[in-house]
Amino acid sequence: MSPTLIEGWPARLAAVGATAAQFPVDQLPEIAFVGRSNCGKSSLLNRLVNQRHLARVSKRPGCTRDVLFFHVWQRWYFVDLPGYGFARIDQRQRAVWERGIGHYLSQRRQLRAVILLFDLRRGVTDIDQQMLNYLGQHGIPFLPVATKSDQLGSNDRRQALTRLTGQLQQPGYLAIAAPLAVSSLNGTGMPELRQMLHRILAGEGDGTGSD
Repeated sequence: MSPTLIEGWPARLAAVGATAAQFPVDQLPEIAFVGRSNCGKSSLLNRLVNQRHLARVSKRPGCTRDVLFFHVWQRWYFVDLPGYGFARIDQRQRAVWERGIGHYLSQRRQLRAVILLFDLRRGVTDIDQQMLNYLGQHGIPFLPVATKSDQLGSNDRRQALTRLTGQLQQPGYLAIAAPLAVSSLNGTGMPELRQMLHRILAGEGDGTGSD
C-alpha cells in the first residue's frame, strides 16, 4: 500500500458556499461527507488528511453551516456538508440544506459518491433513515462508514457492525460496500478508507456522475 494511503493526503480549504453559485467550477471529482450532527465528521476528515485543524471540530453540534470544499492532493475535492438532525438550527442553516445541499446532492455532476457516516454506537437513527431514503430516491451511491469504533469493546463493536450491516440491506439503497468501522482517535480503518476513496475517485468504483 502506498505511503499516501497510510499517512493521508495534503489538503487545503478551497471554497465555502451556501448555494450552487459559490461552488467550485473546475470539474474535479468530488466525494461528499455527510452525517448526523456530532457523528465525528470533522475529526474524520482531519484524520484522513493528517491535518489536525483542516475541518473545524466543535463540541457544539451543528457548527458547520456551509458547504466546505477541501482541495485534496491537487486532484480532488472532499466536500464537507452540514450535519443533519440537530434540532436547534436557524433559518440560514435550513436554507443551506434546502438550496445548497439539496441542489448539490441531486445535481452535482462532479460528485462520485457520498460517504455516509453513522455513529457505530447508535446505528441507523430515524434521521439517518431519511437521508438514506433521499440518497436512494436520487440514485446516489454511498459508502457507509461507522465512526467512534474505539468507544466500543471488541465484542460490542462486532455486534454493532453486524447490526448496522443488516439495517443497510434494504431495497433501493446503493451502498458501495459493507460498512467500514473507523476511529479518528486511534486511526482504525483509515488506510482502508483512503484506499476505497482513492479507488472511487480514480474511477474504479461506482459514482453518481459521468463526464
